[in-house]
Amino acid sequence: MREINDNYALVYLRLKHEGCWSELTEYNNFMATTITAKPNREKKFIIAYDDVKLNGNYKLKNFLRDLKKSDKVKEIYSINKINAKREVYRILLKESYENMVRGILDNYTVFDIKDLIVNGEERLALIVPVSEIIELKKDMESIGKVLKFIYKKIRLDDIFLSIFSLSKRERESMKLAYLYGFYEMPKKVTLDELARLLGISKPTIEDYIRRAERKIIKSFSYQLYYYDMLLEDLLEDL
Repeated sequence: MREINDNYALVYLRLKHEGCWSELTEYNNFMATTITAKPNREKKFIIAYDDVKLNGNYKLKNFLRDLKKSDKVKEIYSINKINAKREVYRILLKESYENMVRGILDNYTVFDIKDLIVNGEERLALIVPVSEIIELKKDMESIGKVLKFIYKKIRLDDIFLSIFSLSKRERESMKLAYLYGFYEMPKKVTLDELARLLGISKPTIEDYIRRAERKIIKSFSYQLYYYDMLLEDLLEDL
C-alpha cells in the first residue's frame, strides 16, 4: 500500500504579482511577511495579519499612504509597533479576495505556508499534495509572472509535532527546564537541581530533555529550510 506521506511536496515559488500592494516593495525600502490570513470565499475578502519591516527613509506614514492607495486593500484595522529599533510593525487589514494569492490558495489543500514580500515579489514556501502542483502553478501564472517554481517530496510526519509527539516525562522535563531558566544565558538552574525537583536522577532528566529537544529541533529544521528559501539572494540582515 502506498503511503500517503509520499504524496506531498514542499513548493517554493517567487511571483511578480501584478496589481497587488506587494509591488510597493520594488520601489520602496521595506519587506513584509504574513503571520496569518483568513480568506472569506463567500464574502470575497481576506483578513490578513502581517509583519512589516521598514528601512531607511521609507517611514510608517509613507507606507500607510501608499498602502491605502492600493485597490486590493479594503480597510486597515490596526497597526502596532513590534520592534521600534528595527522598525517592525504588525498590521491587521482587510484585502480583496479575487486574484490574490491567499484567495487562490483557499482552493488548495495547503498544510503549511510561509511567505516573504520583498523586491516587488511574493515568495512562498508551502506544503500541498503533489497532485495539485500543476494546477497551482497555472493559477499563480494567471495573476502574475512566476519567476521560480520548484518542489520536493516530503514526509508530513517529519514536519509537524502533535500533542502526542512528546511523552509525559519529556513534556514535564522541558517545561520545568524552561520555567526555571535552564535555557537562559547564563543558566539559572542545573540538571542536578531539575532532577531533584522531579524526583529522578540527573542522567534520566538529561535523557528526557535531549529526546524532547531532538524531536522539536527536527520539526523546526523545516522552518529553517523555509527561511533559507525565502531569503535567497537577500544580503540584508533581517
